[in-house]
Amino acid sequence: MSGLVYTIPPAIAILAVLWLLLHPRSSSPENVHGRAADFQSGNALPKHYQYFPQIRQALSEADGRYLDEAAPAHVARQARRARRRVARDFLLGLREDYSNLEQLGRMIAAMSPEISHRQEAERFALGLKFQLICWLVRLRLLTGNLPVRQIQYLTGLVGSLAAQMEQAMSEINALSAGQFPGNVNA
Repeated sequence: MSGLVYTIPPAIAILAVLWLLLHPRSSSPENVHGRAADFQSGNALPKHYQYFPQIRQALSEADGRYLDEAAPAHVARQARRARRRVARDFLLGLREDYSNLEQLGRMIAAMSPEISHRQEAERFALGLKFQLICWLVRLRLLTGNLPVRQIQYLTGLVGSLAAQMEQAMSEINALSAGQFPGNVNA
């Protein structure tokens, strides 16, 4: 009986994470066409991750030390809270960027001539890892920490994924141009 107490909650948590990752955000045709139009116009491409240098500066230890030396205690506390709020907002932006790239990846996979189960498993594992690290970073922010390295790692994941998606789109465009030479301007 006591073994069930230790196995059921983690199993439920794992199932909940899997459901969140695998459950489609929306299945309405209008939303799907809207997302495709967003990708074509560039509105859904990642945009938050590029602001990491400013976030890193605001969260730096040197900035915190200066704040402690130059500001009264109550102002320093307010500034620390504001810094954590900025980090949480940035984390939400990174999650949005990742979600957009994940959706783009699904669209690219649908256009791809061959879909590898290994690639799908890698994409799933990367999504799970990204969500887990986001959750841990958020938890650390709530406890008063500023996990700059973890935020930098998440930013790097988003940047790397953006570069991969850009390369995949270029390859698909090159294949399309090669397969349909008469429709290059269409």
